[in-house]
Amino acid sequence: MKYLYLIQFYWLHRCYFIDIREMKTLKIKKSNKFMMLVISVLVLSILYNTPVLANKDTVVIGTTDSIRNLDPSDAYDYFSSNTLVQITHGLMEMPVDSTDAVKGPIVDSFTVSDDATIYTFELKADIKFSDGEVFDADAMKWLLDRSVTLGGDPGFLLADVIDNVVASGQTLTINLSSPDATFLQRLTYTVAWPVSPMSLEQNTIGGDPDSIPAGLGAYKITSWTKGTELIFETNPEYFGDAPQTDKIVVKFYTDASTLLTALESGEIDVAHKQFGPDEIESITGNADLNSVTKETAGIRYLVLNVEKHTEVVVRQAIAAAVDRAAITSTVFADLNEPIYTMVPKIFSSSKDSFEDGTLAQVTSLMEGAGYSSTNKYAMDFWYSPSHYGSEEIFVAELVRDQLEVTGFFDITIKNTEWSTYVGQFETMGFFLLGWWFDYPDPSNYIDPFAGAGAFSLGTNYTSTEMDGYISTMLTDTDPTARANAQKSAQDLMAEDVMTVPLFSMLKQFSGLQTTVTGYVLEPSENVHYNSIVVASDDDGGLPIGLFTSTAIFLVISAGLMKLRRRN
Repeated sequence: MKYLYLIQFYWLHRCYFIDIREMKTLKIKKSNKFMMLVISVLVLSILYNTPVLANKDTVVIGTTDSIRNLDPSDAYDYFSSNTLVQITHGLMEMPVDSTDAVKGPIVDSFTVSDDATIYTFELKADIKFSDGEVFDADAMKWLLDRSVTLGGDPGFLLADVIDNVVASGQTLTINLSSPDATFLQRLTYTVAWPVSPMSLEQNTIGGDPDSIPAGLGAYKITSWTKGTELIFETNPEYFGDAPQTDKIVVKFYTDASTLLTALESGEIDVAHKQFGPDEIESITGNADLNSVTKETAGIRYLVLNVEKHTEVVVRQAIAAAVDRAAITSTVFADLNEPIYTMVPKIFSSSKDSFEDGTLAQVTSLMEGAGYSSTNKYAMDFWYSPSHYGSEEIFVAELVRDQLEVTGFFDITIKNTEWSTYVGQFETMGFFLLGWWFDYPDPSNYIDPFAGAGAFSLGTNYTSTEMDGYISTMLTDTDPTARANAQKSAQDLMAEDVMTVPLFSMLKQFSGLQTTVTGYVLEPSENVHYNSIVVASDDDGGLPIGLFTSTAIFLVISAGLMKLRRRN
């Protein structure tokens, strides 16, 4: 293509270099012609040396995370939910720049009754799922009823508050069993986002974990090889603006070092979740790569199944034996912070109800329960080796060492990959886990572990006292009463110890090629793929640089030739 620029240079050379006798005869001012030539040469030189950029039609994203399943009624891990965000929309959504709950694009309007128990949504008409099925209130009711009744992991988010759902044409009415201050925020989680009733089994979840739902989003999934590759392509039925890139390919890697190598080699355009301190340092120190960071409300913690570990004093001793600061400094180079409550500091009702313990406290608790160096408390301790990054094994080993050094515990470390791990929450007994909010409210860091959702997340904890606090924080309209209930619940969590908060997660971090634009880490921790663009050097086709240079060439040439004719 650049040979065309050289041809243009040659023709301008011919137009200019008229022999001296002709120039004298025509009386053309040499200075005028010379200035025209200089300008043309400068313009064409710039165009010649400027790379011709075109956007790729495919973006490749790499991750060490994994997908358990894509059934909205059962998907309750980060990457499964974020995948659903690409292919459908919700009644309520969180914008890319905030954690507010706003109506989704599938809703024209909604109203709330004076007693805050009836929510009426007018749904957008004349839109279809990616499989061609019509979206209406019946389809929306089907998904909500399914999530409420089938017992999927995130189902409690709706089952706790919804009494019944009524559909009529494009009008959807949700009746709550009692007022709930968090209901609109609950709807921002993908457990309430519709997919075509024809794309999933009607009355069961988990029947086919490889099922691909048809949604209402900018993309549809065209291929899914579990653990290897996921492909999105533009949804021809989409009612909104087309995505910036036609095709998204997600590649799954086994560990952070392999993911880093793929990014450095150019195999992938974006690397998202999970990198540790070493990989982050490599990316931020590489001038050929870019990175994006964002604060997170994510936390890491230990889960204790109270039905397997029934003695509260043993659970309290475990909490007292853990040295959070040693974990964050040894494993994470102090990039994380120790935490002493499940509720992050971004919430004003956060209260440090746990505290650093001492060996004397551990000894008192364990000896009081009849344990000793010759009668140790034996337990399995589980972790997932890649989901939270390659450092996870070091966290597990350090926690084990901190418990065993007291002389009262005998710990056996076990691990399994995430897709299996999440199916064993109720049976593992003692394990590492992380949490991002389903919706941005302090109650979402309490209720799932100590309330109705406690069984699905492995604590198996029940408490009448806790239920009272949770009821207040969810239904009371007085902010002070809600905050007090949240603080009391945190104190009770530290007393009953169904979880042990460890440390805050690293900031959200993604590594990018320098050609990537439109990539946004959102406060909700979602990443929308429809805005991502990757530019590439492309010497094919007819780029705009060629058209521009040709236009300039023709104008200048015509001017020079006109001067010859005129004189």
